[in-house]
Amino acid sequence: MNRLGTGSTAQVMRFVVARSAADDSRVPAKLSEIAPLTREQATTTREFSFRAGTVHGRAGWVIGGEPFSPDVMSASPRLGDTEIWRFVADIHHPVHLHLVGFRILSRGGRPPGPFDGGIKDTVDLAPGESVEVIARFDGYRGRYVFHCHNAEHEDMAMMANFEVV
Repeated sequence: MNRLGTGSTAQVMRFVVARSAADDSRVPAKLSEIAPLTREQATTTREFSFRAGTVHGRAGWVIGGEPFSPDVMSASPRLGDTEIWRFVADIHHPVHLHLVGFRILSRGGRPPGPFDGGIKDTVDLAPGESVEVIARFDGYRGRYVFHCHNAEHEDMAMMANFEVV
């Protein structure tokens, strides 16, 4: 039931339990373990600035001073490579990478906070903040994008391509 909905949007889904059955499922004592990535494993460090800029002669949002171009690759990590990417923001930008999960190494040169733990695909940057992330590009070869997750910024060309080769 969608209590905020009206008409057909009020009833979203209905479950009908037809019989009783024992539930013998259990959560394991230990969930899967993902080995941490270290700075020593990184083959490359890249920096990307997320700032206001000029897009086709008008005010907009850019990465590394450049608006989005479908023909430009901003990074080309090899399959299996581990890289450190440093993001720098002028104002608030949640930075999102397609394809790859990453861990946060530092915020403004300091250790990450407790909310930074685990595998991420988006990192929230405060105004004037820099964040270092580490990622292993071991999923798939191909072209992907990374961008600011503020929809207005993304729509105004604050995105870039990377290609896992």
